[in-house]
Amino acid sequence: MTNTPTLTVYSDGCRLCQDAVARLRKAAEGSGQQVHEQAMAQVDAKTVEALGIRATPAVAFEHGVLSVGCPSEEDARLLVRRAEIDRAILSHAIPGSDAVQRFASGRTNGDATARALASEFYAFCNEFPLFLAAAISHVRDEKARILLVSNLYEEHGDLQLERMHPALFRKFVRGLGIEAANLQTYHEGDPGVEAARLVTQLCREGPAHRALATLYAIELLFAPCCDMIIKGLKHLHLAPETIYFWELHSGADVEHAEQLRTALFTACTTPEQWRDAVALASDVSLMFYELFDFITRAAFSTTRGELEVYEAVKRLCADSPSVGKYPVGYKDAAYYFGINAGAPDRWFLRAFCDTDRHSLVTRFPVGRARMLAPGFEVTAAPDVFGRSRVYFGSTKDLERLRTLVVDAYELEVKRVETGTLDEVEAHW
Repeated sequence: MTNTPTLTVYSDGCRLCQDAVARLRKAAEGSGQQVHEQAMAQVDAKTVEALGIRATPAVAFEHGVLSVGCPSEEDARLLVRRAEIDRAILSHAIPGSDAVQRFASGRTNGDATARALASEFYAFCNEFPLFLAAAISHVRDEKARILLVSNLYEEHGDLQLERMHPALFRKFVRGLGIEAANLQTYHEGDPGVEAARLVTQLCREGPAHRALATLYAIELLFAPCCDMIIKGLKHLHLAPETIYFWELHSGADVEHAEQLRTALFTACTTPEQWRDAVALASDVSLMFYELFDFITRAAFSTTRGELEVYEAVKRLCADSPSVGKYPVGYKDAAYYFGINAGAPDRWFLRAFCDTDRHSLVTRFPVGRARMLAPGFEVTAAPDVFGRSRVYFGSTKDLERLRTLVVDAYELEVKRVETGTLDEVEAHW
């Protein structure tokens, strides 16, 4: 996150402007947020026009005006809360991804990226109305609930099957020449499927403030993400109905985000719930950013470096008694190089070799991975890709990671044969 002021009050120095600054600063006390007063005399006409300032005091955040006039004490509190949670979410704004920017500007294999969007985002889009329905089940405030029901009604195409949002996404899929039926079987471990699984869990488990924080983060990020996707798709000269799903959400999700924010503010009745909501929204927004960042790295081909990693891993696992039944294979994807045990969905390592810092993602928790990879940097991996990430310099380092590699392979064999890791993890 940046250190710039969270909220800016554009002021002409009048009493009303001074009262607005005072109320916002009082509301921000103890929150860690800042309120900055900006004299209008020091603001150029271009900035005034870009922000849409028409009167003072104008309270602005990021690149737009949130309110005009002196807020009440309650409105000031809500403005500070909005800036706090939006700041946490927008620190992971998807347009900031270099991969997304390259796709939007037409500097990548746009067709490959579009097909990756179709296959990888299918599960998430298909499940979204169910995320919303699950979240609604936790909301007891009637005014908040009716806002979400309105959102759910729109997701269902105003009760017209052909206009349901998943149906519109299937038009996008078919417009790329892909049979939607081929995407209806979800494969465990695929990032889009894992993202859907995570959001399903959060929305079903609740309580209300956690379910709503999850969906608010997604909705706030999705509209500007769609703007970038539309720019990239236009380089492919697709039919209007093919990109309509993205055009609809570039505008609709702004309103949906406002509905979810209102419901979220109502659901957070204690400071502890609010802090939990902000932290969770930040985590979910990072997951969503990572998902689109990797999907848009779709102009790919299997590189020599990836094949060298595969051959090294295959050699390290050669002595395992399970190799005959579960041979080591690989699956190249738009966003990672998967190494599997016998079938593409039985991955035990995911290699990332497209940067100077190569890494392996594993199913091990971070603590276990650190024990198996002494001397190597180990961090948590995004939930949609695995559990831990081990950084290495070159394929020569993989010999020093023999224990990690072989244990990861044996762990996946155990998971395939038993359907669970509970017994194994109990001993970690």
